[in-house]
Amino acid sequence: MPSTITVTIPENLYKRAEGLAKQRNQDVTDLLDEALSLAERSFSETKWEEEQMAQETAAYEKMHADLMARYAGEYVAIYQGQLVDHDADELALLKRIDAKYPHEIVLLKQVRPLPEPELRSRSPRLLPN
Repeated sequence: MPSTITVTIPENLYKRAEGLAKQRNQDVTDLLDEALSLAERSFSETKWEEEQMAQETAAYEKMHADLMARYAGEYVAIYQGQLVDHDADELALLKRIDAKYPHEIVLLKQVRPLPEPELRSRSPRLLPN
């Protein structure tokens, strides 16, 4: 039998879990186990999406010179490291991409002279009292 530990949580949180478990004909422990599994899966999906977007951004940066020569000022769609569409109208491109790749990670970006705008900020200085 698994060991048991005691965790203190606010009563209102427990009551919510208990009420939902009753609605679903579940034990509170099973409900909490399911909730944690969903949270873990969501976290993994978010990490995967961030990695995919980083790969698409790297592909954009790699092909930036060619994109600049051919599509300066237009919006481009990068999917799986490839240019898959472009348009001067961002909304038109977005509609096509949503239709063709409804649940995929696709980078949409306007082609500008610099691959990424450079952001500069001054470092804060602490002044003596």
